[in-house]
Amino acid sequence: MSKRRVLLVGWDAADWKIIDPLVERGHMPALAGLIDRGVMGDLQTLQPVLSPMLWNSIATGKRADEHGILGFTEVDGATGGVRPVTSTSRRVKALWNILSQEGLRTNLVGWFGSHPAEPIRGACVSDAIARGTPDSDLVPGTVWPERLADTLRELRIAPEEIDESVLRAFVPRLREIDPAKPNMLGAVSKILAECFTTHAAATHVMEDEPWDFMAVYYIGIDHFSHGFINYHAPKPDWVSDADFELYRDVVNGGYRLMDLFLARLMYLAGPDTTVLLVSDHGFHSDHLRPVELPHIPAGPTAQHRDLGVITMAGPGIRRDERIYGAGLLDIAPTVLALFGLPAGADMPGRVLAEAFEDAPESARIPSWELVYGEAGMHPPGYTMPPGDAGLLLRQFVDLGYIDEPSCDRTRAVVECERERDWNLARVYMSSFRPDEALPVLERICADAPERSDFALALAEVQRRLGLREEAAATVAGAIADHRDKPAAHLILGRIAFENGDTDEALRELLLAESVETCAPHLQNAIGFAYLRQRKWADAERAFQRAIGIDPNSPAAWQGLAAAFLRQGRCEEAARAALASVGFQHGAPRVHFILGAALLRLGRLERAVQAFETCLTLQPPLQAAHRVLARIHPDAARAAEHLRLSREFARHRRAEERRLEAIRQTARHRAIDRAEQRRSAPVAAAQTPPAEFVIVSGLPRSGTSLMMHMLAAAGLPAMTDGQRLADSDNPEGYYEWERIRQVGRHPEILGEAQGKVVKVVAPLLRELPATHSYRVIFMDRPISEVAESQRRMIQNRGGAARSEDPGSMKMRQLMEAFRASTLAFIERDSRFDCLVVNYPELVENPERWTHRISGFLNHRVEAGAMAAVVRPELYRNRICA
Repeated sequence: MSKRRVLLVGWDAADWKIIDPLVERGHMPALAGLIDRGVMGDLQTLQPVLSPMLWNSIATGKRADEHGILGFTEVDGATGGVRPVTSTSRRVKALWNILSQEGLRTNLVGWFGSHPAEPIRGACVSDAIARGTPDSDLVPGTVWPERLADTLRELRIAPEEIDESVLRAFVPRLREIDPAKPNMLGAVSKILAECFTTHAAATHVMEDEPWDFMAVYYIGIDHFSHGFINYHAPKPDWVSDADFELYRDVVNGGYRLMDLFLARLMYLAGPDTTVLLVSDHGFHSDHLRPVELPHIPAGPTAQHRDLGVITMAGPGIRRDERIYGAGLLDIAPTVLALFGLPAGADMPGRVLAEAFEDAPESARIPSWELVYGEAGMHPPGYTMPPGDAGLLLRQFVDLGYIDEPSCDRTRAVVECERERDWNLARVYMSSFRPDEALPVLERICADAPERSDFALALAEVQRRLGLREEAAATVAGAIADHRDKPAAHLILGRIAFENGDTDEALRELLLAESVETCAPHLQNAIGFAYLRQRKWADAERAFQRAIGIDPNSPAAWQGLAAAFLRQGRCEEAARAALASVGFQHGAPRVHFILGAALLRLGRLERAVQAFETCLTLQPPLQAAHRVLARIHPDAARAAEHLRLSREFARHRRAEERRLEAIRQTARHRAIDRAEQRRSAPVAAAQTPPAEFVIVSGLPRSGTSLMMHMLAAAGLPAMTDGQRLADSDNPEGYYEWERIRQVGRHPEILGEAQGKVVKVVAPLLRELPATHSYRVIFMDRPISEVAESQRRMIQNRGGAARSEDPGSMKMRQLMEAFRASTLAFIERDSRFDCLVVNYPELVENPERWTHRISGFLNHRVEAGAMAAVVRPELYRNRICA
């Protein structure tokens, strides 16, 4: 076996669009050196673009339905609740398990979903290392072997340890920020603390523990990007000039920090180590940035781009070369090849042989799951020790990846399982298994008919399976109230295509374009419509428009290649096809187009290679067999392709019979569901769309005072009077207990029409989508909120909890939650929000009450509001 050492570095969300300018300016010298002495290229991601699924695919070489990680959370069988995904959730061996089994020393630090640490042959530091604070103990199971725990505990960095000199590298104008007002410095400090902690653990393990394979994962770029990409140049229209100038350097600063980390890792690894750096996806940083995020779980993934990064250098690796068509599933086979080990036949990816000076052997074994021996995996039945599951869930909630788990445990489990099914269906759809996706989508659509994303995915799967009438009906139901949905028009256009009505198809697609003018996928669909109509020049223009929007769109380059080929412009067709292959190697049709262009250009050998590549991909094209039967220079091979073409036709007839059986079964299921709906009790009528006045904020931030002010000014308060006034709230709480059920019973909100309702911040996301909301959000310094909560618990004789509200950890969590809630409100078009500074309101009620009155269209009288403000009740305040 090779004595090679391999360092695998993961940068979540890293993108060449941001990296390239920094490298050109000399701001990322370590990465520039790695590129110069090795290979680099784009890395095609998988769907759905969710980090826990993707990083486990990188580590295992398998899709999510095989490795078992289907989102951020899963049902905890031991408690009956919901927990974050863990290393025990993974059903198959990762690289570190395979290499441990082969006798290699393997170190792992910070990998997504690696907690609790696995007992591998080497050191394992789970992603829990960056959670918690230095003054708290390590979460049980963070480190293997345990002897490393004391040292690593001391290496952790807290956000408050990030001083001004460090922050200025990310926010050069931080001294212009008023610390008494809300700002984003706390978020920067928190991300930096996580990055420094992970890096400190990684460098310690590299220096002190022997290794053949070292893998370290950094989440920093992803967190910096989600928090600050809208402040990255060029400035979007919806960002203020002042905020842009304050935070414009944060994302670039995150990349520069990662480069410093990389330099240290490469120094410790030494020149004889092969370094492989990858990201799981990219991040939109230009005109393709979404203005607002979808109001669904994991909505922030709309900011992700399908192309990540890959660069590799070391002994036996080509120098200063670009590689094309690499995908996430290629990483594990390539790492195994670096050690002279075969990939499993159950790993769909390929070895990136073009990166090697001497291509490695391509032999495979059936599966590493069938190779027995000590692999350093958790024993069967092992579960994560109790610890920071809630803390990790909070992090996912604050980032917007998941919704606030319901207080109702049964409902939380149902929602968790639904999102996992949704992710599973998308895995099936993206890997050409619509028949497996169909029953999953039928089930979740029936459970959540309000989710148009579920319904449109179901319609697309129905279309792919030939259930065109059913697909059209599903689309019609999904857009009954939103006829201008571009995705719906796209599906209807495709259905019209398949019905042979190209004119109707084009009309639907042009309708979609009129709504969403900057969408490359719509331009591509229009281009393919023109190809169907044999309007080659019109198709060319549509694909050129798509490329103008997104030069990295493989579908646009493929369509352009087809348009060129139809016009006899074969040289241009070959170039466009190669561009498409460079972004996405696994599309068989573009290899066929490339082969056809090369054949017409007289380049027989290369044409044969292109057609043969087409046949290695899914789904293969029968036409490639037919062409090769005619042109292959080897008569025996030509005859074999003729045989395979005929066999392909027989297989296709059998496949059509199988699909017809699937269609019949699906129709029977639809009849059964319709019968169940007819026999089910009639649901309570939904409240017609209306506008509601909401008072919200963190607990103890002044929400009761605001409710009292509005009630005094003539706006009725929705309250049940169950919670009586006490020493903590002498004027009363103004609460309505039933609002907690609004997620499960949205119709109850109708009872509050014309009244003001107090809604705690976590419930804002559960308010029905059919209404609009004027939200008065009470904002109070977190230290005051924490102290007020602590005293309230003390006044009630509450027992000490595992986490005091006044602790630094809880303050950080509250700060992050406040920021994420306000960001959610800002991007959700249902909400119009006025943030009221509680200390300023108490000190100058007249100024604020006039603003509040104007915000509510003068439905309340400012003087009456100001009269009820009692400054003596402002306790637990910060003293200047």
